[in-house]
Amino acid sequence: MNKLLLFAIFCLCPFAVAMAQLFPLKKQKQVSSRIEQPGRIEFEIANANYQDYIVTGCEKEGLFICHKTEHKDKDGYSWEFIRLDTALGTVWQKDMHLPFGSRITDYDYQPGFINYLIREKEYKQEELVLLRINLENGDTSRFYINTVIPMVPTQFHVVGNTLLMGVYTDYKPFIFRYNLIDKLPQIIPGLYNDYGEILRITTDDRLRIFTVTMSERMPDFRTTVSVRSFSEGGDMMRNIHLEPDESKSLLNGAPTNPELDRQFVAGTYAHQRLTYSSGLYIARLSNSSQQRIDYFDYSELDHFFSYLSTGRERRIRERANQKKVLGQQPRFHYRLLLHDIIPNGNYYTVFGEAYYPSYSFGYHYTHAVVMTFDRLGNFLWDSSFEINDVTTFGARDLVHVGTKGDETVLLYLYDNTIRSKVLKEDKIIEGKTFNDISLTFEDDESWGGRNQVGNLSRWFGTTFYTYGIRDIENLHSEEVAYYRQVFYINKVAYR
Repeated sequence: MNKLLLFAIFCLCPFAVAMAQLFPLKKQKQVSSRIEQPGRIEFEIANANYQDYIVTGCEKEGLFICHKTEHKDKDGYSWEFIRLDTALGTVWQKDMHLPFGSRITDYDYQPGFINYLIREKEYKQEELVLLRINLENGDTSRFYINTVIPMVPTQFHVVGNTLLMGVYTDYKPFIFRYNLIDKLPQIIPGLYNDYGEILRITTDDRLRIFTVTMSERMPDFRTTVSVRSFSEGGDMMRNIHLEPDESKSLLNGAPTNPELDRQFVAGTYAHQRLTYSSGLYIARLSNSSQQRIDYFDYSELDHFFSYLSTGRERRIRERANQKKVLGQQPRFHYRLLLHDIIPNGNYYTVFGEAYYPSYSFGYHYTHAVVMTFDRLGNFLWDSSFEINDVTTFGARDLVHVGTKGDETVLLYLYDNTIRSKVLKEDKIIEGKTFNDISLTFEDDESWGGRNQVGNLSRWFGTTFYTYGIRDIENLHSEEVAYYRQVFYINKVAYR
């Protein structure tokens, strides 16, 4: 090495050290060692609309894809229906024509079948079509349903051979029932409420029953939650109104499937007549109509405020404790988007995302909260998963949860990256990690950034699937075109 080179290195080293201190390298994001993507399938597209593709998880029966093609004849457009197995291999594929103007308004999986609710004429709100497809062989049945009066369905399920819809007419909620055998429509009695809201309809195909959970106004204008279970034939089997403490309103609730001697409902509550939640509740219901409701304000949860800075979390908890010392109840103001309860052996997991409306951009998410209780209704532990980077135009399920023994994995998709967190009970095994969506070929590169659309959903157990549209280029491989636009599905598994 000559003297001039040594002199240059000697002069430049202090400068390089100073620049590194002023402009440190961006911290490398941690990649999860427990999140795998063992399968991927692509469908090359041209000028496709993301909403034209509907992907439905069918548990261990695979995935089902439905999309509208550009092919048409005098009667309407051709739609393609594809069943995939759990390895994302094609089981069968078929094309069907639907009349011009047809729109799939909702869909539902039940063991052995996929069901699509279709409106063929937008101006005929009393006319609907149920397209029922046998997953084993692709056999298709169409049922033309006239609801007599115009209805706007907000929820749709099929249990056994019975279609169920949560509908509103003149802003009043009803459950519309239609048996596919006798083809008789029915309004389920006992649900009429001027100020009610249908929170969710859950079904149990094994027992052929369904449960309707509603938010209802009490005489003093507080709100509570009711849970009613019915046989497939529409006969009421259980009718329970939760009775909150005098100082509280129950804002929402998710029930477990009814058992012989017990059923649980978990949700959020507020103080008095407020519409923002202050905590979570667990209600235990028995066949004798006895109730026990336990309340947990957010300051009583160990990790609810973990998404905040340490200093801010400490100040919130100190203020809450000061109020309790004075005999007052701390009040918080959160919106929580509640998911269905996940059973896991002798435990139940309830979770939801906290969000707030951002009037310029839609809805901004802050974190997800997870709470687990046992089969006696006893609270066990809680945790949270910071989000802080997602804004959507409408409030929707974002974080999805899978459980395996005493381990819990939480995931969501943002900016073409899977964010995840792994817990063992309330202990963090793996903090927030970032896994890019895997591509098909080694030299594939995705471009287009955040304008690429996608989603992630739970499939079964700790298996998920992510899907969307990507623009991909490959400059080196002869196996694939230089540029392609694809609709993709990736299998995502936690090991």
